[in-house]
Amino acid sequence: MREELFWDGEPDSIPIEIEIERAINFGGFDYIKEVQKKSGMKKFIDVLINSRNLSRKAVNYWCSTLNIDRNKTKTFKTRPIWTPTR
Repeated sequence: MREELFWDGEPDSIPIEIEIERAINFGGFDYIKEVQKKSGMKKFIDVLINSRNLSRKAVNYWCSTLNIDRNKTKTFKTRPIWTPTR
């Protein structure tokens, strides 16, 4: 576990869903492999599809890699709260 990603709580008490979210958003490929091995691909994909706390860029990458329609994820179903104006 990359403890620097869990500064806001005890690393041992962090739910696996939060660990997967932070791995997707901030972890490198080695850490993501570790999390996938720990949680299983089914749980990883479930979090990828159902979490709204993921970056659009990361979800886009993993959906492309895992052959999942990104429009079925909550990240892409939910409209951004704030968008910059030009």
